[in-house]
Amino acid sequence: MPGMEINRSLFILVLVGLTIVVAITLNSGNPQGGPVSGTGTLTGNVSIGPLCPVEPCAVSHDRLVAAYAARPITISTAGGTVVSSVTADPETGYTVALKPGTYVVDIPHQEIGGSRELPKTVAILNGETVRLNITVDTGIR
Repeated sequence: MPGMEINRSLFILVLVGLTIVVAITLNSGNPQGGPVSGTGTLTGNVSIGPLCPVEPCAVSHDRLVAAYAARPITISTAGGTVVSSVTADPETGYTVALKPGTYVVDIPHQEIGGSRELPKTVAILNGETVRLNITVDTGIR
């Protein structure tokens, strides 16, 4: 039937057009449109100390690395779901790529010492870097 061929062609044309419009909307970066994509970066330095009860303090590199390993940095959603955990390097700190969103940064809480800066809420935006330096007081005196 000739009329059906025209309706089928019109339907396919409308379907292709609608698909193109949806694809453009989802990839436009419009905050009201499609899902959030890309990543941002959380980075910083970590200082832990004192590591000896008396200064000057001579600590082996292995002991220094162990002090950092005992205090991994956790990055969680506001609801408490851990999305990343990283151990800072004594010389270079830490860097984590995260999807855009709001996160809570923390370290394990121990009986003595800790960090006055943590927990800390940070907002990560696509393509941006947030610097959060962390100072940890070991409580050693």
